[in-house]
Amino acid sequence: MTPNLVIAALGPFAEVLGVVVLVALFTLLRGQADRRPYFKAWEESWVMLAVALVAAVIYQRLTDPNSAIAASTAFAPWLFAVVFFGFKLLALALLVRGARLFVSGARERLLLRLAVPVGLALAFATDTHHGGLAALGLAQGPFAVAAYAFAASLFVRLPPSRRSLGGRLAALVLALLAALWIALVIFYLSARFNTALSAQPWFVRLERYGFYADLLLQLALAYAMVRLLFEDGKRETMDTRAHLDLLQDRERLLDFYDEQTGLLNRRAFDATLGLDFARASFGSVVRVRLTNLERAITSHGAAVGDTLLKHFAGVLDSAVRAHDRVYRWDNRDFVIVMPRAVPAVATPRMQLLLAKAAPLMVAGVHDVIRPETVMAVASFTGGEDLVAAVKDVSADPRLR
Repeated sequence: MTPNLVIAALGPFAEVLGVVVLVALFTLLRGQADRRPYFKAWEESWVMLAVALVAAVIYQRLTDPNSAIAASTAFAPWLFAVVFFGFKLLALALLVRGARLFVSGARERLLLRLAVPVGLALAFATDTHHGGLAALGLAQGPFAVAAYAFAASLFVRLPPSRRSLGGRLAALVLALLAALWIALVIFYLSARFNTALSAQPWFVRLERYGFYADLLLQLALAYAMVRLLFEDGKRETMDTRAHLDLLQDRERLLDFYDEQTGLLNRRAFDATLGLDFARASFGSVVRVRLTNLERAITSHGAAVGDTLLKHFAGVLDSAVRAHDRVYRWDNRDFVIVMPRAVPAVATPRMQLLLAKAAPLMVAGVHDVIRPETVMAVASFTGGEDLVAAVKDVSADPRLR
């Protein structure tokens, strides 16, 4: 065997080793990614890909007539093909899921549920006993192209406020992976039908060293993922630092904080104060109205109404997450900006918070006073439509 063929034969082993290293790297970063489900999905994707590649390497040896472990029956190659297809499709599904979680917070599990059944169907439809790795590549290639192209399109469509070097690199690498697999699928198809294209030297080299190209692009993709994680952490740090700087600036405190409740005011929202992290993310805007404030003032006096208002403002401010921002919007309305919380998550979270708000006991008032509220929720995808989301919740019929 010539040196070039030896290098080509070692390609699958090199990719297995590279992906195992990536699994170890992402496992080490798990402590920094506990609050980021997109990174957890990507970590699981690398694990699934490592299992799939190990199965592919074993499958290659089983189907090689010159191998010491060449299979004498069709069952063993078929079994490892099932493992390869199932775990490779799971890896692609988790990659797409992580991208969707990063971009919009979408959490549907349809692709994960379909991965194993589709992998089993591919194993039945593929000549796993005689086809070799080319048969596996041809069968799963279109799924790889679709997954990489779709994930790339998600990053390309990010609004300007959310674009970064990590996002651009991820989009570029995913697009290159899609292009690579398009070329490999074309080669496998041309080889299957024995066309002249499959005999072209440059095309043969592409297929022969495709594992190395795929490995290099996977390493670049992993770098982009890690960079996205660190960019997220940097935004959170800058957001917290800006908030602390404001608290130490007495002159700005008077301008941007509501004297009555101690919350950020509407002027602070207009100045995007406290919104550094939210503007670089998706999320939800919640507008809450304290509906029984005027009734409390009428029944028990202005002092009781003021106490109820401060009590409710304290409930909101103490119960939200670290990077959620609560604004005193007008006399009885509050706006909460919740980055990385889609409406399906923000709504029940706020409902639970409001339902568990402690009742207020005021000296001289016989009955306890419970905050009564209505709320509206709207989503935003970046800093560009944050103001539009506020307008949407303000136009909700329940708040008119």
